[in-house]
Amino acid sequence: MDQSPETRQDDVIDELVTGPVVITVATYRRPQLLGDLLRSLSDMQTTVSFRVVVVDNDAEASAESVARASALNVTYVVEPCAGIAQARNRGLDEVRDDDRAIIFVDDDERVHSGWLDALVSGWTTHQSDVVTGPVISVFATDCPRWIREGGFIQRPRHATGASLDTAATNNTLLSVPAWADAGRPVFDESFSETGGSDTAFFTKLVSQGSRITWIDEALVEEDVPADRATFGWIWQRAVRGGNVQARVRAAERSKISLLPRVVLALPYRGVRLVIGLIVHRRLRAVDLVPLAWQWGLLGALTGRLVREYRRA
Repeated sequence: MDQSPETRQDDVIDELVTGPVVITVATYRRPQLLGDLLRSLSDMQTTVSFRVVVVDNDAEASAESVARASALNVTYVVEPCAGIAQARNRGLDEVRDDDRAIIFVDDDERVHSGWLDALVSGWTTHQSDVVTGPVISVFATDCPRWIREGGFIQRPRHATGASLDTAATNNTLLSVPAWADAGRPVFDESFSETGGSDTAFFTKLVSQGSRITWIDEALVEEDVPADRATFGWIWQRAVRGGNVQARVRAAERSKISLLPRVVLALPYRGVRLVIGLIVHRRLRAVDLVPLAWQWGLLGALTGRLVREYRRA
């Protein structure tokens, strides 16, 4: 007897979720925040079998006591070679044969109670190679008003089921088959000081035919510390984003071919910023960030990179 479409879909979902998922967390000298994340993972309601891998990128193992004190099934490893890409790749070394999916979250985040079920349900429903969800920025009460009202720091959200061109390792599920087909290393270690190895990897996956789907119900949140609620940090982070995009694009076409477009876009974005200030009488992310991105694109094309993750 032929099965109904609904029954066949249920069989596919059962096959996909057979076996555990592994949640990987790269951390560097933020034990208190890591503890908050692990507690949120322990407290969430879920029907999914999971384990956690904590990769400490501090050779002095500063996160060990927090990781081992967790009530969760935590595998704790140290990656002594400094670099965010190195830490991400070290986490992938801990993937086991029975793992069906790899989930990335940041060490300064907290997951909502239904986060894991929403992420896995979205993955099985849409049958994408990658699914990703929102990171909600939580502002302090004394956060400057222009940041709150200007749309800064808070990331854009999409409707569930929307297809994306790339993703980040802050709230993302990667299927093990897609990871296995990606080759090694997954995360390009030349991006370690600048960040962006996740953008480069997921952009490459899409170019090779993989699909990334947005799941808006899979919520995590992070507090915005005071040192990020400043114009300087916002500008530098946007410039760094432009740096990363230029390097990713340069992998597909020459830097020289990108340069004229960037040079023409800079004055246009500058004029849009001025117009926005005049019309709206306040600084807005929609006006400032594209200008910073173009400046970052130019910087990458001329060898000037923001090395946000460089260590002494």
